[in-house]
Amino acid sequence: MKNFIQHGQSITHTPVAAVASGGVAKIGSRIGVAVSNVAAGAPGTFAVEGVHRLPKLAGDAVGQGDTVRWDHLQGVITTATVGAGNAAIAAAGFAVTAAAAAETFIDVKINA
Repeated sequence: MKNFIQHGQSITHTPVAAVASGGVAKIGSRIGVAVSNVAAGAPGTFAVEGVHRLPKLAGDAVGQGDTVRWDHLQGVITTATVGAGNAAIAAAGFAVTAAAAAETFIDVKINA
């Protein structure tokens, strides 16, 4: 097929700030998880599919299947629709597992 580009599990993205391997970058209105360390202003590979364990906002109880978002200013997954300082936040996907308010990580099917 002449117009095939790639399977799309990962894409190349150039983040404004450095992102450590496993860290999250806001990519437009979605997110990507860095496959390896990516320097600020340098292109890197980011997973845009799959289930990833990501940091969660403390005090935010999340049910399995709940829609979640990425608050890039706090660097956490949340169920809130507006982030810190009323900043727009990116759609992250849905919670694969439930997480009590006290838990600090949650498994997320990203960009779904």
